[in-house]
Amino acid sequence: MSSINPLPLLGPHLPTLILSTLFFYAVQYASHKITPKIVKKYGEFDKRTRIGWASHTVSMVHAILVIPLAFRCLSSSSLKADPVFGYDSFVGHVFAFSSGYFLWDTLDSMLNSTIGFVVHGAACLAVFMFSFRPFLAGFGAPFLLWELSTPLLNIHWFMDKAGLSTRYPTFFLVNALMFMLVFFLARIVYGGANSLLFFRTMWTERARIPLHLHIIYCSGNLALNALNWLWFFKMLQKMLARLQGDEKPVTHAKINVRGEKEPLLRSAERDKGEGEDEEEEGSLTLPANPPSPTIEKRDSEGL
Repeated sequence: MSSINPLPLLGPHLPTLILSTLFFYAVQYASHKITPKIVKKYGEFDKRTRIGWASHTVSMVHAILVIPLAFRCLSSSSLKADPVFGYDSFVGHVFAFSSGYFLWDTLDSMLNSTIGFVVHGAACLAVFMFSFRPFLAGFGAPFLLWELSTPLLNIHWFMDKAGLSTRYPTFFLVNALMFMLVFFLARIVYGGANSLLFFRTMWTERARIPLHLHIIYCSGNLALNALNWLWFFKMLQKMLARLQGDEKPVTHAKINVRGEKEPLLRSAERDKGEGEDEEEEGSLTLPANPPSPTIEKRDSEGL
């Protein structure tokens, strides 16, 4: 039956996925209409920055809404009993909601961004869609909680673009420190613990899971945990240099046309809508919306 319908559990959640996609398009549209009325510097933004602002707004809304839903998903008894092949209807709706976001992200990236973002969105979409097979649904919610750090990073981006980093430097610094703390707790500590649980489960269920899926998912999980550690150490190094008064990060930082320094938390993949000339050498690199470990971990067509 699965060969005829590869996603037999998707049907009841299809309306949620469609409405979610339309909702995020509505958020994007509202951002373009409302932001000029509340952000004084919006008129100075070029087209790329305006596109990036709307994209970050959608990312912010998704993170704020999905985080409490992901916490509730953790209490699913059926997924606790079988995180690999188990299924839960409520969790399915949450995954359908996030799938709508990733569908929007994929389509938006095709129009406004680079191939890297297109692949990222499409991989996320494929991962959560495969949970309707079902497969590895029990690990979706814990790793959605990696989004805990996303709102703080978006605040950092918004403040920098709106010129508020110099007006409220203390808040800007506190937000950056809070972002580092939440990033460490959510991605390094909690994410690392769930990765260990994932590896143990994959080993326990090795007889029921094809070898190639073990290799793909486990290697992807290791790679993303390594990236998290790399990003965190770069952030820590940059922050310590600033706090110790080392002028090297400042003198190497690019000054934009408005005389403002680039933000402390610079994105590794350029923000949607920002050109290649905006990459600064020696800056801290961190994705504006760091990928969930479920992306590469489950990116497989052989399921």
